[in-house]
Amino acid sequence: MKTPPPDLALRLLKVSEHILRTDPPPRLEDVAQLVDASRATLYYYFSGREDLLAFLLTAHAKHGAQAVRAAMKAGDPPEQRLRAMVGALAEYLGHHPGTCAGLLSALGASGRMSEALAANDTWIAGPLRDLLAEGRTSGAFTVDDTADAANALLGGILLAVLGRSTAETDPTDPAFRDQLAEQMIRGVLAR
Repeated sequence: MKTPPPDLALRLLKVSEHILRTDPPPRLEDVAQLVDASRATLYYYFSGREDLLAFLLTAHAKHGAQAVRAAMKAGDPPEQRLRAMVGALAEYLGHHPGTCAGLLSALGASGRMSEALAANDTWIAGPLRDLLAEGRTSGAFTVDDTADAANALLGGILLAVLGRSTAETDPTDPAFRDQLAEQMIRGVLAR
C-alpha cells in the first residue's frame, strides 16, 4: 500500500463509517465515487478492498491513540489515567462506530488486516497493557495477566459502543462514556 496524499486520505476517512459498516464493504470503484476520485487513483494507492480497510483501521487507531494521549495526564495515578484512557477511547469510537465493526471483523484475518491489528496493538493495546502493569505494581489494580485484561477492556469498549450504535442509541452520550469508564475500572481496581 502506498500512502495516499493528505487530501485523499481525509476524504477516505470522512466516508470510513460507510466503508467499514457496510457488509460486504463496498468495492473500490464504489469508494472512488464516494470520494470523487478515479478508480485508477484508488487502485494506485490500494491493491484492493482489504488494503483500503487496513489503511482506514490503521488511521483510526492512530487518531484514537492521539485522543488518548491528549486525555491522559502523566502525573496522575493509574486509576485516573485508566479512566481517562477508557473515556477517550469510548468518545473517539462513539464518533466512529464503524471502526469498532471493522476491528472486530479484522480479528482472525490475515494479510493487510493483521497489519491494522498490529498498529492497534502498538498504539492502543500496548500502552493500555503498560498502564495495567504499572497499576498492578503500585497495588491499584488486581490484574493477573495484563494482556488478557487489556483485551477484555478493549473488547468491552468496542462492543458497548457498537451495541449502542446498532441499537440507534447515542454512542457519543457523555453519561454513557462515563458509566462505561466506571464499569471498566471497577473490573480491575484492587479492593
